[in-house]
Amino acid sequence: MGRGIEVRERSIRIVFSWQGKQRKETLENMEPTPANIKYATRLADEIKKKIAAGIFEYAVYFPNSAIAKSDPAADVTLKDMSDRWLATKGRLSAATLSQYKNALVFWQKKFGADRPLTAIPHSEIAGVVGSHPWPTAKLCNNYLIPLRGLFELLGRDRPELDNPMRGVNNTKHQKSPPDPLSAEEMESVLAHMAKQYDPRVVAYFEFMFTTGVRPEEAIAVRWQDIDWNHGTIRIQVAKTFKGTVKALKTSETRDVDLVERAMNALRTMKQYTYLKTEEVFENPVTGKSWHDERSQRDHYWAPTLKRKGIRHRRAYQTRHTYATIALMSGVNPAYIARQLGHANPKMVFTTYAKWIDAADRGREKAKMEAILNGSLSQNNPSTPANIENTGRHDWTRTNDPYHVKVVL
Repeated sequence: MGRGIEVRERSIRIVFSWQGKQRKETLENMEPTPANIKYATRLADEIKKKIAAGIFEYAVYFPNSAIAKSDPAADVTLKDMSDRWLATKGRLSAATLSQYKNALVFWQKKFGADRPLTAIPHSEIAGVVGSHPWPTAKLCNNYLIPLRGLFELLGRDRPELDNPMRGVNNTKHQKSPPDPLSAEEMESVLAHMAKQYDPRVVAYFEFMFTTGVRPEEAIAVRWQDIDWNHGTIRIQVAKTFKGTVKALKTSETRDVDLVERAMNALRTMKQYTYLKTEEVFENPVTGKSWHDERSQRDHYWAPTLKRKGIRHRRAYQTRHTYATIALMSGVNPAYIARQLGHANPKMVFTTYAKWIDAADRGREKAKMEAILNGSLSQNNPSTPANIENTGRHDWTRTNDPYHVKVVL
């Protein structure tokens, strides 16, 4: 018997230890010729190395073996595991499930729907991911989510298997920064819409600009969510691109304060939908609630920006416009965070930092000037002699611009 093999009269067997037991597998249709014995020896070495590395897959090397066939995961196809994984995601929205299904169909076309999941190696996955011409990095990353899920689910049943998705990383992409309209551009857009379009279109966009709600939230707003006495509206659901209702992005209901312009927008809509439907805003062409946010964007938003000579950006920028105008007007970032539905002001500070700085109008710099000028005067030999020591560590200036009171 050679290294890892057993040469018989008419066959060659591979001998190895797997899962604590000695295994012997006969190589099919292989006479014990010198060339075949040399091949079997190399194969035995390869199997031994893979077992040591934890990446040996029995069904790949010996698909007709009784051991491989007794393995409950050996014959699970990519299609079968896709169905199992989707079944575990039943609580997700219909739109999200639809996106996952599309991604899994893509992978089934790439690797073969009826192919055993254990027969798809890391190198093949990495090659497909790396060579496919993804339109965006985000799409690639989204498609990797369900593929990872399949192998993670398989790993629950077969923890000894190596996960071939290990090392297949997300593609780096830079999130687009806010690109809000200025206050002047906002007013120009609304004024143009008021001249060109139905009042229901104007009311919709005025509500968007003056509340900062997301488009998918605005089209799901219902009359029952409005508190007319306190001037607030409760945001608790959103609409998907398929027109179905889903939970909020943050999954937390919030009450949004309504300024007078937002209240006026709702009063405008009251004459159209208050007694007709639950939802506030509607498409003036169909007379039905907005299905999603595409029609508003394509038929009203984009044409208005083009006619007004304003650089194109997504209609979602109404939300960023609300936030930046508020910040530059000195509104408390914590309040803005609550209006936008963030758990804390951190997102506001990181997303809108430059607008927070712009709202300062030099006040913070002036404070630093006062502090540092005083501090430098304390250590500068040319500092005027008319400095008073009052016993506290503080700096103030007297009415005389050249008389500094040093509070030590």
